[in-house]
Amino acid sequence: MPREAKLFDACGGSPSRAIRKAVANVPPAWIQRANNSRKNREPEVVKAMRRLFKLRTTRPNAMVTIKAADRELTAALKDWEEAYEKEMFYNGVRVLMELQRDGESDR
Repeated sequence: MPREAKLFDACGGSPSRAIRKAVANVPPAWIQRANNSRKNREPEVVKAMRRLFKLRTTRPNAMVTIKAADRELTAALKDWEEAYEKEMFYNGVRVLMELQRDGESDR
């Protein structure tokens, strides 16, 4: 079971707020896990997109089916977007911590 992103939730997804709250390091593994989490969701997004576009071209009058496919795509995109935001959040916190320590970042 994946752990909750408590730092992300507590800071509202803002790295500048997180740097003030964070007392520990953000390991590169956190960023890699966030990236893998987002990448694992991409096939679902692609499948939902293709299904919706195929329905629109082959069955333009099937409004209920198209609407259901649109809702499925919206849900998949929201899930993917949240994973993307978490990945960028951890990247931002990592860069801010590097700036705090060294005065410059590697990224």
